[in-house]
Amino acid sequence: MPTKLRLLTTSLLPSAAALAVMAAPQPAAAQDEAVAVEELIVTGSRIRLQDFVAPNPVSTLTGEAIERSGVTNVTDLMENYPALVGSTDTQALSNAADRGSVGLNLLNLRNLGTKRTLVLVDGRRHVAGQPGSSAVDTNTIPVALIERVEVLTGGASAIYGADGVSGVVNFITKRNFDGFDARAQYGWSDLGGGEQSFISALAGRNFMDGRANLTVGLEYSNTDALDPRDRDFSRAGSRETLVNNPADYNDIDRTPWGDTDLVFARDGRYIDTALGGGVYTRAGFDPNTLSGVSFVGDGTPWQDGLYTGGFSMLGGSGTPLDLFQTELIPGLERWTGYVGGMFEIAPNHRMFADFKYNKAKTDFRSQPTFDYGIFVPIDNPYMPDTIRADALAPGGTAAPDTWLPAPGVLVARDNFDLGEVRREIERETFRGVIGFEGDLSSAVAYNVSYTYGQTKESNSELNNRNNLRWFAAIDSVRDPSSGQIVCRSTLDPSAVPAGDLFGTTVDAEVWNNLYVGGGQAAGCVPINIFGEGGVSPEAQAWINDVATSEAKIEQEVFSAYITGDSSLAFSLPAGPVGFVLGTEYRKEKSRETPASDVLLGAELGYNVTWLGQGVAENGQFEVHELFGELAIPIVRDLPFADSIDVNLAYRFSDYSTIGTTDTWNIGAQWRPVEDLMIRGSRARAVRAPNISELFLPQTQTFRTITDPCDTRNVQAGSEFRVANCTADLGFNPAEVDFFNTTSSSVEGVVGGNRDLNAETGDTQTLGLVYTPRFAPGLSMSLDYYRITLTDAVNLFTANTIIESCYDLEQPNEFCGLFTRAPGSQFVDSFQEYSVNVSSYETAGFDFSMQYLLNPADFGVMRDVGTFQFNLVANRLTKLEFVEIEGADASSELGFAGAPKWQANLDVTWAWNNLLVNYGFNWFDETKRFTDERRAANPNYVPDGYWTWSPRETHDIQVQYTFQDRYQAYGGVNNFTNQLPDRGSTGTASTGAAAFTEGASPVGPMGRYFYVGMKSSF
Repeated sequence: MPTKLRLLTTSLLPSAAALAVMAAPQPAAAQDEAVAVEELIVTGSRIRLQDFVAPNPVSTLTGEAIERSGVTNVTDLMENYPALVGSTDTQALSNAADRGSVGLNLLNLRNLGTKRTLVLVDGRRHVAGQPGSSAVDTNTIPVALIERVEVLTGGASAIYGADGVSGVVNFITKRNFDGFDARAQYGWSDLGGGEQSFISALAGRNFMDGRANLTVGLEYSNTDALDPRDRDFSRAGSRETLVNNPADYNDIDRTPWGDTDLVFARDGRYIDTALGGGVYTRAGFDPNTLSGVSFVGDGTPWQDGLYTGGFSMLGGSGTPLDLFQTELIPGLERWTGYVGGMFEIAPNHRMFADFKYNKAKTDFRSQPTFDYGIFVPIDNPYMPDTIRADALAPGGTAAPDTWLPAPGVLVARDNFDLGEVRREIERETFRGVIGFEGDLSSAVAYNVSYTYGQTKESNSELNNRNNLRWFAAIDSVRDPSSGQIVCRSTLDPSAVPAGDLFGTTVDAEVWNNLYVGGGQAAGCVPINIFGEGGVSPEAQAWINDVATSEAKIEQEVFSAYITGDSSLAFSLPAGPVGFVLGTEYRKEKSRETPASDVLLGAELGYNVTWLGQGVAENGQFEVHELFGELAIPIVRDLPFADSIDVNLAYRFSDYSTIGTTDTWNIGAQWRPVEDLMIRGSRARAVRAPNISELFLPQTQTFRTITDPCDTRNVQAGSEFRVANCTADLGFNPAEVDFFNTTSSSVEGVVGGNRDLNAETGDTQTLGLVYTPRFAPGLSMSLDYYRITLTDAVNLFTANTIIESCYDLEQPNEFCGLFTRAPGSQFVDSFQEYSVNVSSYETAGFDFSMQYLLNPADFGVMRDVGTFQFNLVANRLTKLEFVEIEGADASSELGFAGAPKWQANLDVTWAWNNLLVNYGFNWFDETKRFTDERRAANPNYVPDGYWTWSPRETHDIQVQYTFQDRYQAYGGVNNFTNQLPDRGSTGTASTGAAAFTEGASPVGPMGRYFYVGMKSSF
């Protein structure tokens, strides 16, 4: 389905509270206590060895920290963590172009993409939430069950297999839970809209002297939609956007508008389409209006506003652009049920099982249908007399010998009165794990498990327009027998309407076979498109239908490994060698079937409905793997070498699709003294192409094109752009005006590539951890990371293809993947596909500090409680993307979603039964426009608007415990009420990852209050 514009989308950034805990290094004492737990999960290794510390930096977010944030959706919290700032939350997909993904929450580690972020649950893979991909929807993970979340930076393929190129996010759940926890919370925005409710209960019991456990959990969460009408900055008529300076296009006084190319303005409108129709009555188009339209549909003369280039103007008779906004935040409702347990079948041998069911429902308002040139015959009884008279006058569209198929007029219309187009998506996820674990000896343990996961998706488009019925209902005549207005096809089924001459015309063969021969003609209800409100409820019901696509994703994983140490056989001078040896089998399947009318459209090669054409996607792959790890102690208790350890890991994988791969990891830790640890690692990781990249059939798609040869863009590219555009167009667009005024999206095709190979990622980390004995409770870490990705699978989107054609030396392979219309020279078709030609590189520094301050340790006699300080910060030094070898690197550093500096401060004061938590979430200003744009035209935007403002949100929560088991709490997130910047209508990335799209630097929610109750028994 086409989209008219890329409209306002948003990204909620709700709370900084407790984020700093994520990067805090763990004290050695805590490691000693934890290792005694037999089922200990350490992200980044399966080694089970006393005092073992993985060489890769692992950051931790606790379940308590999640609760203290007041957030009921874990992604909303984790995207505030520097490494995950580019993640996709519910708001990020709130736009008409990504309708099928609405409601998903997908983590994006280090801005290398959601498909390169491996999400685990208890160290095991989780079924994907998006058809054809490996991306896990974190909505399916119950918040109440989370013990902690661990984030590992860098390649983890040697440990966990493919996909963890940028790292791993491991959700570790509560095990052997004994007790009862319940929580209820309600939240609301100070500005209205977006209310949230949350209820959870978790009950567990140990039986048989601890030999068995059963845990049951239930969770419900609901988020109400946030409508554009709920906010002044997005309300129709008051929303400001950056537009071309009207003083550059109109004979008006420049003083109010200034001298910049872009200015802020309200009431943007289309120059040709209107709610009640824009009517063309002149065969050569009306020379007195911007678009050639002569009348509004009700018969009044068309009024132009101030032209701002392309197909837009300020004021006038056209449809307001503000009406095309979707929800700022879609509604989302989730239910989750969980059952898990353990049974000791023999001493030191246990059976375990976990089963989870999640159901999520989201609904979303999409754009209305629209047409650019509906042909309406001159005998249409609804046509106003003024329109008919002008069309019949000399030079009119109904005069003899015009280029139209018959005497008549053309109507350009945005069909809001046909019925609101909505999307309803329901996703069901089931995951079951069953396995056995135990000890083969005092030094060796085993773990065998089978995991099955399934996601089902039902995706319905409400009010999906049947194009044949739409055009049949428009083509109305007066029945000579009854005098009533009826559809022409009711009297003469062979009368084929012309349709939209500038869009979807009516194919005569499809009309005869499907509309007439297929029985669709029965019951035709005539409609009046001249003016607003001319589509009756009966006509809506006859024209519109519900189109539902279905998808099913399945995952099977069998894993078996032994882990232990060599203490029973031998020990090195520094201690025994830890080891892991295992095997894994995994099968991934994905099937997606479009609605029947969409499939029929592809079969006929014609857009039977507004959704267009599509084909079923069906693919699967298998992988067999062997893996191993070694933890080798080198030195203990020597001067300047309290300890030195080396860690090795290797995995061999055999894929049914791409063949074999090898991955490895080398790491080391050196403690010169007890207080200081220096750590480093190098890793080779891979990502196998996902099912969509491999098996997606050629199918119809639509893209909004930004033409690099447009006069406004031609000097903002590479050194080759101007010359290449000149050669292609036949004139220099820097000297001769060429404005690509296509206001609708362009139709093209997209498909997979079965010849893809694996991506290769290399990671280096080097850091230190400092836990000074002179300051108990203080720990700090500083880590450098660098990740390079080569042979990256990249789907070349239409805009990238077109830009690459002109920004690279010609000839190149991109120029043959799109075409231009012979007359206008606008792009009119394209092909998209994936290939292994891109590369990424990111680098930076992570810093964290954790300090537990007890004033009593400093001689304070009065009980004033304790203070916990947590700080996590990041300095991003590089984030570059190279589309294809030979192309210039595109730097994303400093753009929205990839700020240079980020920091999260968290302070918690605990005194008796009172707990107060304060969080501060900050990143520095980010770029609105590219450096190339600024260099080419310093007068492009008003001063102060080259960048987005820094994000500065403050959060606070107060909690009080009574009767030792109940906690009442309340909080305010973003209590200073930071709102999106002026003109914040989207902050799309310019190249690398799909960064945050929407309001910037914060989301649209504003100041947010919440209250809740918790109980523990």
